[in-house]
Amino acid sequence: MADGTVRPPQKGLIGRVAGAVTDRALDVVDPDIVLDHVDVNSLLDKVDVQRLLERIDLDAVLQQVDMNALLSRVDMNTLLARVDMNSLLARVDVNQMLEDVDLEAVVRRSGIPEVVAESTSHLAGSTIDIARRQVAGLDFWVNRAVDTVLRREAGSFPVAPPTLAEAAASAEGGDRREVTGHYAGPVGRTLAFAVDAAIVTLVYTGASATLDWLTRILFDQTVVGRLPGWLSAVFLVVWLFVYFFGSLAVAGRTVGQGLVGLRVVARDGTTLRPWPALVRTVSMPVSFAFLGLGLVGVVVGREHRALHDVTGRAVVVVDFGDRPAELPGPLSRFLDRQGE
Repeated sequence: MADGTVRPPQKGLIGRVAGAVTDRALDVVDPDIVLDHVDVNSLLDKVDVQRLLERIDLDAVLQQVDMNALLSRVDMNTLLARVDMNSLLARVDVNQMLEDVDLEAVVRRSGIPEVVAESTSHLAGSTIDIARRQVAGLDFWVNRAVDTVLRREAGSFPVAPPTLAEAAASAEGGDRREVTGHYAGPVGRTLAFAVDAAIVTLVYTGASATLDWLTRILFDQTVVGRLPGWLSAVFLVVWLFVYFFGSLAVAGRTVGQGLVGLRVVARDGTTLRPWPALVRTVSMPVSFAFLGLGLVGVVVGREHRALHDVTGRAVVVVDFGDRPAELPGPLSRFLDRQGE
């Protein structure tokens, strides 16, 4: 109609004739050519679209539609603004939807496990660093007391090996003082050795007990208890050598030194090579001989070197690994106030 109203459906003879003519016309005429000459928007203004959709098989239509091309032409913001999301979500079976989702794969792709692992590692590292800073602070005061007794002026001798001097530079005022590469003092070294001694003893004792248990189970007799004392001592010495030399040769530090935040390097600050590490390990017992006279240099020496450090041409420095080695905040602020 000219006024835009929709003409009611034809009925009776006229309707049947119109339907036959339409069907015949569609058989002869290419609908695509007709659409090229018809203003589709104007046509839709005159058609009851809702009634049209009721008569169309939407599933068949959607199978022929390129959904990507369709979505690229749709203003999603406008579409979502017209959708009642509450009503839509109420019709969604969430349980059924989750059954079809590989949640484990989703979690892996989201990176959540990596975030949790990194956060846990950072928290553990920060907790250990707090203890390490306290040890470094105690070493500072012990060294300060020794220097005072020996009448040494502060700053009159290097605090780090040559190649580590730049890394050992203090932080700017207001920050924690960085001591990466500084010579390790007696407190840190003593604590590290105590941890190593505990590890060596526990592992040796545990291995002996396990071996003894296995021999009793398998052969109904004990082996470890029947070993002569000198042979047990040999096994212990071999284990000590493997632990200390292997740790230095592979990682440049023992487990105890790693926990405290120390590292063994060559005297110039470079990586300790296997041969000096071997000499240092073999001569370590000599440092403990004669009431530990070989350890005096750790306390009073400018580089805090024990006898086995001297023979192995090595020094022990402060090193927290991938994080900066720092003094506690209060001590750092004290040094700032003193202008040191």
